[in-house]
Amino acid sequence: MANRLEGKVSRLYVRGETTFIKLDTDPEVSPLNGYFELKLDNKNYNALYSLALAAAANRWLLLIRNRDPSNHDEIVKTKVGEVEYLFVDWAAGQ
Repeated sequence: MANRLEGKVSRLYVRGETTFIKLDTDPEVSPLNGYFELKLDNKNYNALYSLALAAAANRWLLLIRNRDPSNHDEIVKTKVGEVEYLFVDWAAGQ
């Protein structure tokens, strides 16, 4: 299993204190319900949200690194994914 996932943002929505990010990847390698959660209490929330929004608007490939201390950060479809960090590599996407 992987601890990161890369794809184009297919859905981005905010509910309560969480932003949900869905990538256009195979559901079998995505977290529970296909969404990663970016929590408002993340110390880098503003920067991470801005990057996710820019990636969605511009159709850039976005890499999401998962944070799950109970599962060694691996992404599994039976557990919620939580954003550890985001990454866009403009040079690699060309």
